[in-house]
Amino acid sequence: MEQVKLGIVGLGRLGRNHAANINYKILNAELTAVCSAIPEEVDAVMKEMKPSYGSTDYMDLFKDRDLDGIVIASNSAFHSQMVIDAANAGVKNIYCEKPLGMTLEEIELMKTAVETNGVNIFQIGYNRRFDKSLQMMKKKIDEGFIGKPILIKLANRDPVWDRENLIKFSPTSGGLVFDMLTHDYDVARWLIGSDAQTVYGIGGAYGYEGLEAVGDIDNCMLTVAFDNGVMGFLETSRNSTHGYHVEVEVFGTEGSVRMGTVPNRDRVVSYNKNGVTTECVQWFYEFWEPTFEAELQHFADCIQSNTKPVADFMDGYKAVQWAFAAKEAVDKRQIVTMK
Repeated sequence: MEQVKLGIVGLGRLGRNHAANINYKILNAELTAVCSAIPEEVDAVMKEMKPSYGSTDYMDLFKDRDLDGIVIASNSAFHSQMVIDAANAGVKNIYCEKPLGMTLEEIELMKTAVETNGVNIFQIGYNRRFDKSLQMMKKKIDEGFIGKPILIKLANRDPVWDRENLIKFSPTSGGLVFDMLTHDYDVARWLIGSDAQTVYGIGGAYGYEGLEAVGDIDNCMLTVAFDNGVMGFLETSRNSTHGYHVEVEVFGTEGSVRMGTVPNRDRVVSYNKNGVTTECVQWFYEFWEPTFEAELQHFADCIQSNTKPVADFMDGYKAVQWAFAAKEAVDKRQIVTMK
């Protein structure tokens, strides 16, 4: 196979960046087609990146047999129907942003469509698996450096949002648990090689007036018991005043591995009469930018080599199952057992 011809559906904040990565950085891929329900977004990408064609109807891309793969980067609420439509239309290689779906019923319908139609490669957008620091942690854990894992702790803190934008974004994102904590759960189960058994949570809307009224929270803590006996502690927030902040630690019988502390933007430290300061990364894309290129490179490579991606459909499926259990645990403030 020559260059992998990719079409992308969704040209919002993340979709536009995905399109740029395919067009400018993925050497064995070609941005062939783009789609958005917003004509102005299609026009802007057509003018800048010059793919073969653009459309406001995603079925135009799904029916195009010249495309080798489809990237779905639309609003989370549309992932399910688009994946089902793509599979039913005969698309064999699909990359879909997380979350996979917004309800348990949706992911079951997606699973049926993907399996029944013989989708070959399905990659879910859990980009953190492509972070070099986390990959090194995974390697050390697998090699036995920390002995038997005992505890995994993760912190995931978003910078302060504009209140009106957050309240507008929340209903279509699935809220804090679906939008942020599914990333942490995926990292946890990947690092320690185990699914969750039970989850307990507590959280609330502390910093944004009106957020509770749309059924969302801005801070949350979860304790997770994994099938292999590892204890988990996950905390997340949308109130990080210093910038985007991520920490991961796995503690074992013979040692530990840790990523994070101060989310430095660079290696410059400033000193004056007011003390010592360092600039922090201000949003998630800046922090994880190399991983977004790496995951799309992986998708193109998997298509060319016909190999299974490192984050596949079932990884997305299990993350959504866990998210529903976690949300129930937070809402009811009780331990929920995974079904």
